[in-house]
Amino acid sequence: MALWLAVCLPALPLQLAARAIRCAGPLAITEGPRERPLIAFCNDPARAAGIAPAMKLAAAQALARTLAVVPRTPDHERDALHELACWAYQFSAQVTIRPPTLLRSYGGQASPSSSGLVLETGGSERLFGGRSELHRRIRRGLGSLGYRAAFGYAATPGAAWLIGTARASGLPARDAQAGGQLQSALAPLPLTMLEWDVDTTRTLHALGLNTIGQVLGLPRDAFARRFGAHRLDQLDRALGLQPDPQPAFSPPARFAARIELPADVTQSAQLMFPAHRLLRSLEGFLRGHDAGAAELIFTAHHNPRGVRTITATRIALALAAPERDAGRLAKLLAERLTRVSLPEPAVELSLTVERLAPFQALNASLLPPSQDSVRDGLDWLQLAETLHARLGSERVFQLQAVDDHRPEHAIRIAPLAAERSGPRAPIRLAPALQRPLLILAAPQPLAQQHELPDYRGELALIAGPERIEVGWWDFGDPHRPTVHRDYFVARNQRGQTLWIYRELKQPRGWFLHGFFC
Repeated sequence: MALWLAVCLPALPLQLAARAIRCAGPLAITEGPRERPLIAFCNDPARAAGIAPAMKLAAAQALARTLAVVPRTPDHERDALHELACWAYQFSAQVTIRPPTLLRSYGGQASPSSSGLVLETGGSERLFGGRSELHRRIRRGLGSLGYRAAFGYAATPGAAWLIGTARASGLPARDAQAGGQLQSALAPLPLTMLEWDVDTTRTLHALGLNTIGQVLGLPRDAFARRFGAHRLDQLDRALGLQPDPQPAFSPPARFAARIELPADVTQSAQLMFPAHRLLRSLEGFLRGHDAGAAELIFTAHHNPRGVRTITATRIALALAAPERDAGRLAKLLAERLTRVSLPEPAVELSLTVERLAPFQALNASLLPPSQDSVRDGLDWLQLAETLHARLGSERVFQLQAVDDHRPEHAIRIAPLAAERSGPRAPIRLAPALQRPLLILAAPQPLAQQHELPDYRGELALIAGPERIEVGWWDFGDPHRPTVHRDYFVARNQRGQTLWIYRELKQPRGWFLHGFFC
């Protein structure tokens, strides 16, 4: 059976400003003409100072000198809802966005701005351990993202949204999990929850009709002739008497989210608070795709000074294996930010993940770990990622095998990151071939005694030769010359085992290329 959960976000513009930075003082959102902006939303400290919606900004600033002011941006609200829908996709395959609506005034009071999501959760309750556990996870996840929401639960999406918006306005409302409970649950709700136009609501109030139940008691034909049949159709869809198909939400293939900072950020460490919100959103996005991220790109956008354009600060976070745990990613980012300095104050932080990678979760062990377990504490991979985030790619890297028989070109230095094209097949040598653990960066010429090489004493050849004649395809490249060599394993009188070769082309000679342990 389909059951719908409405997630209503009251005062969404105010929540977007509050989730970007810790702000314990008065905060207000303004809208209207640029010359005469009005207060649209304000937090509790601002209300305690006497600030209220519809007040002029100048008057509000006179009441609170430390008032933080953020202009309302509908585009940012739509982007935030889209980002939130991507996050909610991990809980349901049917997600619908309820876009923000402008405030409407009636009777001297402002009606709530309705925005949020509607999710079909009946099909995924068992997956998350039951209805209560699923709702608890959604509520806790929204809190970690910095959102405060009111919930409505009903057998139809329209009824769930009406119940949720009523609770967001502080009105009592009860859920309607069965079709027979819909009319009794919606009847006590005020008509303002329907978001009809002001003229219709004013006329109905003048007739003494204030609740949905009173409108449902009117003759349908007479109401349709006076106010339009489409209003009855809206009520019928909420009551389950007519089908109510919801527009399908399809999550994008890449992740992109941003947070506008209500105050200038001058220290890179202060970016951790908004970055943590973005990482929580990314975690939900990746869980919905059953994927992980191997590279994250944070971008701090700066406040322009006059006409001079300031290049944004790019902060890349590379991982050795795909990851999606927000806590783990936040720790790596904190290490990375220690090497970042902001040239100018930051006013916006964005996060993008261009490519998703398959994610393989670690399988839990049936038995408890033994005392001799290798994974005792932080494993080497997480340690390498932490050092890479703190020290950078120039100091922490990995070695990769290259399909080249020239020993000096058989290994290359690569950044500590997962292979984008999947794991590569290892290059295997024949059992007879011996390679030292330490290969010199450049071969060293050896002296000769009685036509034999010398290194701290005369060398005895104990294995070889192994002839390597390759590289003709790089003819003319001074950095990758053609080689014609005979390699030997040799030992001197001190017991050192070396890897040497005899040059076959002019001017010939012996060279030391590595050491065996």
